[in-house]
Amino acid sequence: MAPTKSVEKTFVPFWKTTLGDAEARSAGQAILEGRLSMGKVTEELERRLAELLGVPYVVCTTSGSAALYLGAAAAGLGPGTEALLPNRTFMATAHAVLLAGGSVRLVDTRADCTLIDEDAIEARITKKTKAVIVVHLNGNSVDMVKVRKIADKHGLMVIEDAAQAFYSKDKNGFLGTQSDIGCFSLGVTKLITCGQGGCVVTRKKEIYERLLLLRGHGVKDTFEAKYERFGFNFKFNDIAAAVALVQLGKLEAKKKAHLALHHYYCAALKGLDHVEVLPVKESLGNLPLWVEALVDDRANVIKLLAEEKIQSRPYLPNLSDSAYLGEQGARFPNSERFAQRGLFLPSGPDLPMEAAERTVAALKAMGPKLARGVR
Repeated sequence: MAPTKSVEKTFVPFWKTTLGDAEARSAGQAILEGRLSMGKVTEELERRLAELLGVPYVVCTTSGSAALYLGAAAAGLGPGTEALLPNRTFMATAHAVLLAGGSVRLVDTRADCTLIDEDAIEARITKKTKAVIVVHLNGNSVDMVKVRKIADKHGLMVIEDAAQAFYSKDKNGFLGTQSDIGCFSLGVTKLITCGQGGCVVTRKKEIYERLLLLRGHGVKDTFEAKYERFGFNFKFNDIAAAVALVQLGKLEAKKKAHLALHHYYCAALKGLDHVEVLPVKESLGNLPLWVEALVDDRANVIKLLAEEKIQSRPYLPNLSDSAYLGEQGARFPNSERFAQRGLFLPSGPDLPMEAAERTVAALKAMGPKLARGVR
């Protein structure tokens, strides 16, 4: 009897999204029509996004990071000013403030989740504080009513970093639309993508006018240019916009896929001592982008998953670990729990459920191999 041939396991990426024929055709049509730079297709994308999110003004730009910079600059952050932001966020949030010329002042997370502790904001305000930047990580909603009340009391601008929260809601509407300025990403690891891209939204015409100037070297029309303020080239392009428009048509299907994946992980991993899937307030309309978990012995978990050809991604460090931000020596105890134990499990709108099943099986099997209490 011939020996049984072993089946090679396929690689499971930490994120899976795909673009298809419809996106290729849309991009190709833009190219054939000569729509290469920022023009009518970008305008249509901005119109569609404004309609979807229920805001009057949308400005598309090159990335979520660029959107954050435009938001910081439009909010008036610059030399001699500072922004409060959570200790747990992607570095782009802080770098946007630094690029605008301001400084950052960090606020710890809540004990139960990675979001900014709204009750800790007021104690961190100084005479230099110009703005509060809240981050709706993984589609989870910060209490914007509470944040706006604090900001109004102290005369501060509020910026929402909603790079991970496109199409996520709370009881008051879409995240990213409940402040002075909201910033979104269309990067590859987001709900909808065109490879790279982002946008800034606002309800205030004066901020919108500022954003337009900042995006285009300080002018709206380079053919009749009178340079009266600083700006740079943060313009979007119609080829990427054509792809994003097709992706917008897939929103509901993508939402359904994300929720199904999160539901599966939550149910399948329930009761495991060494893995805790972080909850999302789905009842409020929060939409998870990733499947996040806290694990014991994280380095070993990552190693054992990799041996099964399953890629996972540890949480990035706390911002306070970066000395150049000026917070060395400050303590942020709630943030530490997440920085030490947080792990992104394989996710994405196009991740096959079989990949999630393999991940769950591997996590269950590795329990006896892990050192409990090791963070």
